[in-house]
Amino acid sequence: MLPTIDLLQLTSNTRINEKVLIQSNQLREIIAEFPSQQKFKNFEDSYSITGMDNALYQQAFLQVVTETVCNYPSTFISEKTIKPIVNKRPFVIVGPVGSLARLQSLGFKTFSDFWDESYDVIDSFEDRITAVVTIVETVCGYSIQELQSLCVKMEDVLNYNFNYYVNELENIELQKFEQACIENLKSRYD
Repeated sequence: MLPTIDLLQLTSNTRINEKVLIQSNQLREIIAEFPSQQKFKNFEDSYSITGMDNALYQQAFLQVVTETVCNYPSTFISEKTIKPIVNKRPFVIVGPVGSLARLQSLGFKTFSDFWDESYDVIDSFEDRITAVVTIVETVCGYSIQELQSLCVKMEDVLNYNFNYYVNELENIELQKFEQACIENLKSRYD
């Protein structure tokens, strides 16, 4: 059963899921208008990595990944970026500066052979988003035949990323973790 939100608790404590303080008077007024005993189900995320609806991903050519943080001083790669990888779809990332570079440093390939990925180094958040929108608009202008041809040309990158994620990345990260543990414990036993 999915968790529910008790609106009476919301209005009395002015918290959502006990995590976010409601500071807006207008939002408090809106919440106060809901019946106090009404409960609402949270939405179920049916697109988790293990239970993903792959058919949904196959209906679109390009995935626009909006990472957890977009205008932030450090990069963060989440499951949002992994979803198009495991579905063998090309993607652009709306995220902090260096998101593509971070992904590449982990061993993944990106799509610089197919569109301008210089958006990844643009400091201005607004300009970075504008550059991503330009890519999306260009791709949306392609015919179905052009998209199919482009997908065939990208096949090596798409397959590489999928296979790298499924077969290699976990072992690489475990080896790094093991080595870090050994280095941290070395001084205790020397």
